[in-house]
Amino acid sequence: MEENAIDLFDYYRVIWKRKILIIVITLVCIGIGVGVRAMNSKSELILPVTYRSDVVVKIGKKIALETPSSGIPPTLTLVELPGVLEETIPLKYGMRGEKDSVYHFEVKAIDELSILKLSLEGPDREVEGVLKEIVDTLIDDHHRDAEISFALYESFIGKLEVDAKMLQKDIAVNEAVIVKLKKREVEMSKVRKNTQKGFGASSYYSRGQFNNLDMLYLEIIGREKELSQYLSRLRKVQLHLLLHKSAMDRYKKYSTEMVGKIMVTAVEPKKKKKGSSIIVHGIAGLIMSLFIAFFMEYIQESKSKRKGK
Repeated sequence: MEENAIDLFDYYRVIWKRKILIIVITLVCIGIGVGVRAMNSKSELILPVTYRSDVVVKIGKKIALETPSSGIPPTLTLVELPGVLEETIPLKYGMRGEKDSVYHFEVKAIDELSILKLSLEGPDREVEGVLKEIVDTLIDDHHRDAEISFALYESFIGKLEVDAKMLQKDIAVNEAVIVKLKKREVEMSKVRKNTQKGFGASSYYSRGQFNNLDMLYLEIIGREKELSQYLSRLRKVQLHLLLHKSAMDRYKKYSTEMVGKIMVTAVEPKKKKKGSSIIVHGIAGLIMSLFIAFFMEYIQESKSKRKGK
């Protein structure tokens, strides 16, 4: 205990003896730290502000015609899957961001929704214009793909309309023929009655007229049956037209578009905490000054011992 106390006292004695040296070296290191801090502050002021533009885009849909002749309204499918667009948009639409290394382009799909978040970072506010060009190009491409699917669907609707007009013509022709045949039936019935009065029901002329009347009657039945089939087909086509036209009007509302506006924010460069380098230099100076002080004391004691011998 006494030896430890003596050693501790010796340390204090050395520190007190070399206090000026310790203070001077520590202050010099702190001064170096202040100089380094000032140089770093100047370099940090030169760092440019980064601008970031963000926008949310909703992916539109197109018409999928698998079995158009079935009469079932078509299904809607996304123009492109968000997971695929997450990879392809930077390659296909981000050419400017790839050319200029000052821009950083990023696309991220939002959960399982058909929504993408596009972000572009750069040294100036031009990031807003560049991002708008990319989004406009994407929207135009998707609109074109959707319009192609709509055009195919519209051609199918046009075919149905042509079929409906042809059926209406056939129905009109059949109705006119049936009217004529029925008039003829009435006339032949009158003639047959007059013949029966003059020659008798079993006469040769009466039997011939009866056969002709039966054939006319059968022809009328055949025409009416054919008319019924035409009417049934026309009703079916008209129902399909009604379903498909209403579906077309509804489907055109689903298109790729921006959700909201492009947002631009200025991202300040991260600055180091002031005083951290000063403290480090101060501690380093204190440690170094203590080492020098004890080293000088060790050399002095060694010289004293050699003289004493």
